[in-house]
Amino acid sequence: MNKLVIIISLIRHHIFNIAILPVLFLSFTKVKAKAIQTAGSIHSNVVIVKPGISDDGISKDWRNALETRMTRERLDSISLLLKPMTDEEKAWIKLIVSKTTRWNSFKDSLEVPFADCHVPDTIYVLVGIFGVDDAFTYQYNTVCFDLTALQTNYGAAGLTENDERMDRLYAHEFTHLVHKQWARKNKLVLKTFKDSVLWECLYEGVGMYRSLSKKWMPQKGGLPKITIDALEELYPVFVDRLITIESSAGLSDNDKDKITANLSRGPVTKKWGAFTVAIWLAQEANGDEKKLAYCINHGIDSIILLAQKYLAGNNKARFKNTFTP
Repeated sequence: MNKLVIIISLIRHHIFNIAILPVLFLSFTKVKAKAIQTAGSIHSNVVIVKPGISDDGISKDWRNALETRMTRERLDSISLLLKPMTDEEKAWIKLIVSKTTRWNSFKDSLEVPFADCHVPDTIYVLVGIFGVDDAFTYQYNTVCFDLTALQTNYGAAGLTENDERMDRLYAHEFTHLVHKQWARKNKLVLKTFKDSVLWECLYEGVGMYRSLSKKWMPQKGGLPKITIDALEELYPVFVDRLITIESSAGLSDNDKDKITANLSRGPVTKKWGAFTVAIWLAQEANGDEKKLAYCINHGIDSIILLAQKYLAGNNKARFKNTFTP
């Protein structure tokens, strides 16, 4: 019997033993890796699911992945928590495991804008619990999914919309992995607070471009009303924040926190950096991913260039008055 069928059967009959989760996960995905062959030899490109759960708590790998994403006190606290896996979490695992072959097929198309930058052949998908973010990356070869956050944010894994949503979330995080490779290859150095903000706008903007649902994207040469309305609220925030950075000396930590608030976190329509740049990138690409290479290769400077091109009215005038072409 196919190993995925075994896992699904065990979940369905509520006899899934958390203690054998690592064995089943790795056994299933390693078999898939061996099955991918080209020209008579084994092809190493593969997506492998790894458990971030051990003995009803978080594994060492999952703790390492969370280390820079929360305070030491919070991490120590969740490291002590023990909780049997719920049926809802098992359903999310089932969905994630079922996606690996499809996700492996995304690789070439998602790497297109990043000329000659490639991720490792083997990509790991680490699945854990008790975190805050539904998805994030770890190092240069690992996409992480948090079952607790997935269930909280999106409800049951079996909902129709979650099938496509998981593809978009994976594409978002995989894009971050490629962008990390680009930054390493190009020896990116962020010297100032302004540099770090512009980088986050680009880094999260490209990721969000991959994870936005179709309702936000350009249609028939124009933007849908829902996107236009969102941008009308975000443009003044985008302009105000960047002008403040450019024109103010000696910003305090509190000032910086206010500037970066909602840059790439929070509701979609509040992400003044990530959402705004994601839509601009969608307009730039216009169906041709190769066109995005220009923005990627220009790094943080591309944010200024995109703003000068796509801002309109008073927002454009104010921005250009500070950021002269």
